[in-house]
Amino acid sequence: MKRILLVSPFPPYIGGVSISVQRLYEYLKHSGYEVVRFNTQIDNPKFNFRALKFFKYFFLPVYLLTSKHYDVIHFHVSNIIPKLYVSMWRPLFPKTRFVITIHGQIQDLFMSKAGRIAFTGYDRIICVAKGDKIRVPARYRLKTAEIPAFIPPVLSDNAPEKIPQGLKTFLERDTFKILLNGVVIINDSYTDLYGFKDAIMLLEKLLALNKKADLILVVMGIGYNNTSKDYISDLKKYISDKGLGENVYWVEGAKMDLWPLLKKVNLLLRPTKSDGDALSIRESLYLNIPVISSDVVPRPEGTLVYTLNSDKDLLDKTLSLMDNYADQLIIVKNSGADINFADKIIEQYECELG
Repeated sequence: MKRILLVSPFPPYIGGVSISVQRLYEYLKHSGYEVVRFNTQIDNPKFNFRALKFFKYFFLPVYLLTSKHYDVIHFHVSNIIPKLYVSMWRPLFPKTRFVITIHGQIQDLFMSKAGRIAFTGYDRIICVAKGDKIRVPARYRLKTAEIPAFIPPVLSDNAPEKIPQGLKTFLERDTFKILLNGVVIINDSYTDLYGFKDAIMLLEKLLALNKKADLILVVMGIGYNNTSKDYISDLKKYISDKGLGENVYWVEGAKMDLWPLLKKVNLLLRPTKSDGDALSIRESLYLNIPVISSDVVPRPEGTLVYTLNSDKDLLDKTLSLMDNYADQLIIVKNSGADINFADKIIEQYECELG
């Protein structure tokens, strides 16, 4: 039996990475592996500060030196510094295979000297976005695999009961229901990264055209600065000023799986300004729910794609979908979105371990 350590954020922290890796953990256990989780988040949310998370991660090599041997350590960590830090103490564990998954876009990671040094410390590199393997420098390409991050949920009949009662009532309305989920991050690098304002303005235009539509906004988290919090207040004021309140439902600080909610809506909207291989898109297509997304990165087959920052194209694509919904359902059902990529990840473990 192989021993595997997964180093990643895990639920109750909610995000595409945490959910994907939690499902990988469950699948590996079901497949007969001995699997341990190292949560890069602080278990108690009251103390989930950046500094404490840094110190927790800083002592990871001490944890490994005092633990039973692992055959594979699979890292899901963001930013160059953590990746470089792992490479520094990688020689302490010559008999352990180090695997890293790059969630998000890969273009800038190899541009700096620090980035190029960081990736020398990993035996296998997994990138999740379509076309990213060819963007990896040639010296790293032989140890790189392109595998989407999506691992299907275990569909449970009682999971829909986790949906808040107020939202259940809202979902009973006779409308075309649009869902957007994301994190509100407003700073110099990201301006409404997940496109909350775009979704609200789309709803406003649909209602002006006498379309019966509702919008569900699932806010999984808020950025660290006050600007992000102020932005939510501004969005709520805009909704109120435009008379959209009856047609918008906010879910803030969401701690629930997305798939029970996806099964009850007509459309997942993904108007992101930057993105990777979005778990919510894969999940929606897996459940045969249509998706409209920006063209900021290549999207899975079956996704309706509009031109980034083009409000007109977004509106046109949405109207076309609403008018031809049955046809789009057939396209989604035939998109081949039912693949379990966990098996391909296991192949990466096994090809290194022999």
